Amino acid sequence: IGLEKVLVNEYTQLKGLSIRNSGIREKTNGLVIGIIRKNQQYLNPDSSMVFEWGDMIWIVGDKKKIQYLKKPLAS
Repeated sequence: IGLEKVLVNEYTQLKGLSIRNSGIREKTNGLVIGIIRKNQQYLNPDSSMVFEWGDMIWIVGDKKKIQYLKKPLAS
């Protein structure tokens, strides 16, 4: 278990999804504890918050599973 940051980009496929609908909890066995967006910090964001390009997401969870979120999907 660890704290990792994930950038919302074309690889994560999180843009436009809410925290609740993103599946992050299930995919990482973790929780989103913060988001940095345009120099604004959102600690303990509401699960209805929708991810945007460039968001930096802070996740506490299984480090190996979080790393998997960052990798490009196989075509």
